[in-house]
Amino acid sequence: MRIAAYTGGPNVPSARARVRQYIEPLRALGVRVTEYPLPWGNVLPRRRSVQPIWAASTAAARLISLTRSWTADVTWVSRQLLPAFVPVQALARRPLVLDVDDAVWLNTGGRRAKDLARASTAVVCGNEYLAEYFRQWNSAVHVIPTAIDTHLLHPARKTNTSGNPVVVGWSGTSGNFPLLYEIEGAIAHVMQERSNVRFRVMADRPPRFKHLPEARVEFVRWAPGLEPEVIQQMSIGLMPLVEDAWCAGKCSYKMLCYMACGVPVVVSPVGMNREVLAHGAVGFGATHTSEWVETLLELIDNDALRGHMGAEGRSVVERHFSLDRLVPAYAEIFRSVAYASGKTAVAETA
Repeated sequence: MRIAAYTGGPNVPSARARVRQYIEPLRALGVRVTEYPLPWGNVLPRRRSVQPIWAASTAAARLISLTRSWTADVTWVSRQLLPAFVPVQALARRPLVLDVDDAVWLNTGGRRAKDLARASTAVVCGNEYLAEYFRQWNSAVHVIPTAIDTHLLHPARKTNTSGNPVVVGWSGTSGNFPLLYEIEGAIAHVMQERSNVRFRVMADRPPRFKHLPEARVEFVRWAPGLEPEVIQQMSIGLMPLVEDAWCAGKCSYKMLCYMACGVPVVVSPVGMNREVLAHGAVGFGATHTSEWVETLLELIDNDALRGHMGAEGRSVVERHFSLDRLVPAYAEIFRSVAYASGKTAVAETA
């Protein structure tokens, strides 16, 4: 079976986590995926002078690549086809499977998401919150969490950590810095209370903190292949969110990455984060500044507790969120929509 997959770009998180990492495992199941990313990404450049050129070249690249869908058995769309509302889904080959890992209807008033969902044969959502919303536009909605490659993301070999700094870490894109800044006061308080704490941020550009001691903050620029090592070196992983519709649609990917590496977490108990916390003693939920400070200090001061929660987090990921477990679910959806559409390549097994 042949799948034409359309993603937002080479470095877009949803492209990596919900499409690209599935390509090789799906091939082993007889499902051959070819990815067609937007070559310059899906974010409008800040410089206004280049925006018209970017828009025209991005649209042209997508329209040309859409012709490839006509040689495939299924068209797989990650979030969107174009960053602005253009009804290009009419040019894509059916059956079409839309994959969503954020509350994308909050962009452009929801019209683009609604029309794309209605044009799709099936919709795959990263959590139940997203699925509930998309069911108003499509009756064939499936829930598949964002998977973690547990062979790539795994705990580091145990070494003697006595006397080493406790590394509290956050990983994400710079677009989510406002969420991190929400708990800057709590982190500053913790660093003032414990001189052995270091704070690590991995992102596409450095954050601008106002209250954290610069000498104790480490910035690591994100690069392909660097993430496992950086997370493995963390002692505690953070995922702050706020109570709004956008955060409710988050699929807890960074939380799961920490857990896969055996790192205990302190997270906002919002949306899917709350569901993951319910799977086991993997860390703490924190809502107010006092809770962030209290739970961080408890983990910082208790190496055994960090080890126990880290091991439980790894186990939860292996049982519920591993790539190995979730690949067959995608394969089954692709085969079922292709079969319903009468595609002959469904019989392929290799």
